[in-house]
Amino acid sequence: MKRNIFFSLLAVLMLQTATFAQSKNKFGHVNSAELLSLMPERKVAAAEMDSITQSVQKQLEEMMNEYRAKQEKYVAESPKMSELLKKDKEEELNSLANRIQNFQQQAQSTLEDEEQRLINPIIDKAKKAIEDVAKENGYTYIFDTSVGALIFWEESDNILNLVKKKLNLP
Repeated sequence: MKRNIFFSLLAVLMLQTATFAQSKNKFGHVNSAELLSLMPERKVAAAEMDSITQSVQKQLEEMMNEYRAKQEKYVAESPKMSELLKKDKEEELNSLANRIQNFQQQAQSTLEDEEQRLINPIIDKAKKAIEDVAKENGYTYIFDTSVGALIFWEESDNILNLVKKKLNLP
């Protein structure tokens, strides 16, 4: 008998805890990719990134043109060159090819760093706005639907409009 009462009380307590936990949680979702695309800072960052990329591409093209010109000159003049001069010109071409390869690697790293430098403040601003909206509106969890991990969210609110309002976006 005591055992039945204990289990009955335990079941009631668990039911009340589950009900309390469910009523306390409020779920929302937002598509962060859509939000970022609406932010004017993103367009400015993209334009700056395009400018940096074009500058790097121009430098690379100049290096490639220099390499092609030297290679064409070597091919045209090599039959008349001594072995010592051929070897020197080949080393020069190899050195230039290595410089181009190193430049490409450094450029890739630099472009990635610049992209992070430009986009991180925008992401931080959006994240702060999402957090502020969540706190102001009593949300326990906000899911990001842009990553495709959330398949079903019937009982959650899309807070994109609230975040857009917070950021003064149209």
